[in-house]
Amino acid sequence: MSNSYIKILPDLTVMIFVVFSFSVCNFVLNTLADNKYFILIPIVSLPVFVFIISPLRFRMESKHFLLARGLKNLRIKTDLLKSMIFYPAVFCLKLFWLAVYETVPITGAMALYFYLTQKSMSAKATAVLVTGIAFLTILGIGFYSVFIQRYSQAAFYLVCYKDFSVFDAIRESVRKTRNNLADILLFKISFLPWLLLSVTIVPMLFVIPYYKQSLTMYFINKTGCGR
Repeated sequence: MSNSYIKILPDLTVMIFVVFSFSVCNFVLNTLADNKYFILIPIVSLPVFVFIISPLRFRMESKHFLLARGLKNLRIKTDLLKSMIFYPAVFCLKLFWLAVYETVPITGAMALYFYLTQKSMSAKATAVLVTGIAFLTILGIGFYSVFIQRYSQAAFYLVCYKDFSVFDAIRESVRKTRNNLADILLFKISFLPWLLLSVTIVPMLFVIPYYKQSLTMYFINKTGCGR
């Protein structure tokens, strides 16, 4: 793992620096700029995510895969087009399913809000409804967290099979994880104490390579890809 860490560290450092710098810029823009410039944030965020962060993530995935196979030579030719399509596509899929699983609590919260702006309701009844909405929100997040594990192996397949298109990798991940969604989530949750240490920048440089390399080995053992 120490050898792997040294080879992953440069890419990880660059990606953390880009994300951190951009987050600071967004914060400053939100704080200092007028509300009429708020639309600039997503307009600037999208190119940064697509053209900078996505290729860096794909390069890191490739390195983890090669290291898991025990290869010393990490000459990687990043497929920029695939990386720039893949991560936004998976992000949109996850965002869609989040909206699906949170439809009921969001609708309930909106209905309650509009009702309270028009009529009064007892504090007890309001508390019961708010508690119910909160429960449904948490329940939806729980089911959503399990469901989106269907995409967890997509990047892995995209790296493993060079002839796969972005959507081939996504379809293969959905097919192969069908009966293992809960197991994958539990494996990831087992790293939660380590990931909680990543609330500051320095621990993140140590925890993320360990987590990603472990996840790569987990997928190799499950699928046999790369052996």
